[in-house]
Amino acid sequence: MDTSKKYTVPALEKALAIIETLADQEVPMGVSELCKKVNVPKTSAFFILNTLEQNQYITKSEDGKYLLGNRFVNLGQSILNRIDIRQHAKPFMEELCRETGFTVHLAILDQGEAVYIEKVENQAFVKFSTYIGQRWPLHVSGVGKALASQLTDEELEQIVERVGLSAKTDNTVTSLKEFKAVLSAARKQGYAIEDEEGEVGIRCIGSSVFGHDGKQKAAISITALRSELPVQEIPVIGDKVRRIALRISAHLGYRLPASPGEASNAK
Repeated sequence: MDTSKKYTVPALEKALAIIETLADQEVPMGVSELCKKVNVPKTSAFFILNTLEQNQYITKSEDGKYLLGNRFVNLGQSILNRIDIRQHAKPFMEELCRETGFTVHLAILDQGEAVYIEKVENQAFVKFSTYIGQRWPLHVSGVGKALASQLTDEELEQIVERVGLSAKTDNTVTSLKEFKAVLSAARKQGYAIEDEEGEVGIRCIGSSVFGHDGKQKAAISITALRSELPVQEIPVIGDKVRRIALRISAHLGYRLPASPGEASNAK
């Protein structure tokens, strides 16, 4: 038995085959032509095509033939935007890593979690086992708290209702009321602090990155051993993280706040 096929979904495989076939064609395709091309019975094809059409992944031409829908344009643009953020952020992340000596992460908000999309590692003997694509709950990471700090109360409550605020260590914030207070402080100071809440012995500081439209696009953070980032150094390092986040934002076209001295922080 082919174990690679054991956990696949046949209907989904057929849907993907139809999508890929339409993507390869320069002109719309009829049902009969599609069925022959991907070897799918007409009955199955009808249900698949109807589902894809309802979700705007495909659309019909005037003569009733099928072609890919605009949904793929939006998805493709979303991917390009994320890649663009990585390209813009990488040099600044490297600078932050050199200045602080700490590992730097870039993350986006996805399905109510922080997802690492870039990492710049320091040259220290101790390496963190974090990786691009890794997911973290918002309440136990520096980037997660930074990302959460820009959510509305309603958005935050919906996420917490769905995923909860489970404890990772004795320091983890597990109360929504307390979490909101932590996020309020993060907004005021421009950076969020994670102090051994996701893993004992690890501290993180994160700050939001904004785009040209003023909306949050990502967040960056430094990750350090508790022994290498004493409490008294947190404000200094936090301000460095905040300034680098602002510079990345400015590079993305974000218009900096007009508060005194803020513009100079982005230089």
